[in-house]
Amino acid sequence: MITFRRSALIGILILTLVLGQAALAQEAADGASGRKPWWDLDRAQRCGRMWCSRVVSPQLPQLPGENGIVLAVMPQPQDTDDQLALRVEARSTAVSTSLQRLLGQLRARLAQEDQPTGRHSLGFWLDRQHKPRHPATPSLQVGVKNNTPVIYLPADEASKAPQITLVTLTEPDSLANGADLPSLASRWKGTLERAMSEALWGESLNRDIPGLRWAGALLSLGIGAAVVALCSHSLQGLYRLRRQSLATLQARGEQRNGASPAITANAPESLLSDQRLERQLRRRRILVKLLQVLRIAVGVMAIIITLHLFPSTRLGSAFLMKQSVGLPVIWIGVVLLEAVVVWALMRRLNRWAVDAQATQPDSRRPRMRLETNARVLRGSIAAGTTLLGLYLTVLLFGINPQILAGAGIVAVAFGFLARSLVEDLISGIRILASDRFAIGDSIAVNGHAGLVEAMNLVQTQLRGGEGEVVTIPNGMIRESINRSKDWARVNFEIDIAWGSDLERACAVLQEVAAQLARDPEWQEQILEPPQLLGVDRLEQSGVRLRLFIKTLPLKQWGVAREFRRRLKGAFDAAGIEPGIPQQLIRRPNETVGC
Repeated sequence: MITFRRSALIGILILTLVLGQAALAQEAADGASGRKPWWDLDRAQRCGRMWCSRVVSPQLPQLPGENGIVLAVMPQPQDTDDQLALRVEARSTAVSTSLQRLLGQLRARLAQEDQPTGRHSLGFWLDRQHKPRHPATPSLQVGVKNNTPVIYLPADEASKAPQITLVTLTEPDSLANGADLPSLASRWKGTLERAMSEALWGESLNRDIPGLRWAGALLSLGIGAAVVALCSHSLQGLYRLRRQSLATLQARGEQRNGASPAITANAPESLLSDQRLERQLRRRRILVKLLQVLRIAVGVMAIIITLHLFPSTRLGSAFLMKQSVGLPVIWIGVVLLEAVVVWALMRRLNRWAVDAQATQPDSRRPRMRLETNARVLRGSIAAGTTLLGLYLTVLLFGINPQILAGAGIVAVAFGFLARSLVEDLISGIRILASDRFAIGDSIAVNGHAGLVEAMNLVQTQLRGGEGEVVTIPNGMIRESINRSKDWARVNFEIDIAWGSDLERACAVLQEVAAQLARDPEWQEQILEPPQLLGVDRLEQSGVRLRLFIKTLPLKQWGVAREFRRRLKGAFDAAGIEPGIPQQLIRRPNETVGC
């Protein structure tokens, strides 16, 4: 079976391919329409009947729920969605461009003045909420231009700087932000002035303590690396415990299927013990997955904090934060959902297995069906919840799921797989429901024979006599031969010579079989006294005798080999000759009469 590490790598690869293909398809669609790509923070989004876009700047709030500057446009009957998106994106781009140009001028002016900001503690630089306004921050004004409120920086006669209009407010902006135009203008004015103050304080920090940002970045990465290493160490311990538990379960299975008694009087208690071990394994699987998510989340958070320390990369950290806030929640929810569904199903399966084992104490079938159904259902539930997580991740990244229909690799994959996948799934469900075979059975299917080593709802894997593994899609399994369901039988046939004593041969055959059934080493594998059928056929090679020996499942071959070994010595001692093919030779013109 595929280990969790390998399945995690496969899941990450699938997620990368799906997101990559969806992103490329989305980018191609955006390029054709002229809209901004999906990863831009100021990409237009629907907000009710209107279209909105957030003004993007390293100093402005960018996360959902923060009071940033969100512009809006009202649709007209003749407008298309792409036209509305382009219009509001153009407005937000114009505002961010004007703000960045103004911030560049303020930084240059601060550098020329070279005024000291005074000595401040480290807490002063880290506290963004209570930091006072920077002395060099200019005051903005709210005015009216063309009967529309605007926020602008007045002209400076001393430096001969012209008036700069930053934001023009409209009625859709008021509706989108839930405030009247005067209140919204006052709020945005304060937001812009705080952004300018933050930019100037950042410039002062670079000048007063040049290495503080790099020290904070190294500290953040160091703490993140330490936590990731601790999670990796804990994962190694969990992997080791899981391997020990799996080895214990495997050893118990081999003990049940070995030469010792396969079915004992305390079968229900043994089954309960295995179920407790299975519950421990499920809990460890959940812990492994949660630690995997935690390790990735801590690493991403360390990168986000590092990027946030530098103004030039702060927008990248805002993008990662916007996506990463929901991403761990999605996958932790997926892990917990998988755990709850598996727990509920396993509880139902375990209850059924205990009841079935109590009513059939001499059967190993309930345990085999429990193990098979548990493996198949766990894999199916994991696949379903992973697909759900992928779908929610695509939605979180702002990619339209409908665009996946046109994504090359995804469309081709579904085109080839969907045709036979449904048939394989239905056949897999039918096989499990009818108990045609289970993991550990010896079967023959489509000309292939071997032990069922692994199976799921899609395919079945057989291990052949020479160690080869044959994989058969469930949809191709029309007929199957199960040679180990509930019990098995040695169908022994032997030809003796025509001149041999028939009664003596039958007595020797019966006695050797009875001695084998009484042997302590073999009696536990033979379920019933051997049954001598007698003369089965008269052939030219001799007289054919047949004997049945009913055995435990998968024990018929070992019992048959031991029986043949003992019978050879007994026939030699009794002088019973094996059958020899007879051939009559006659002359060309010779006739044979009665």
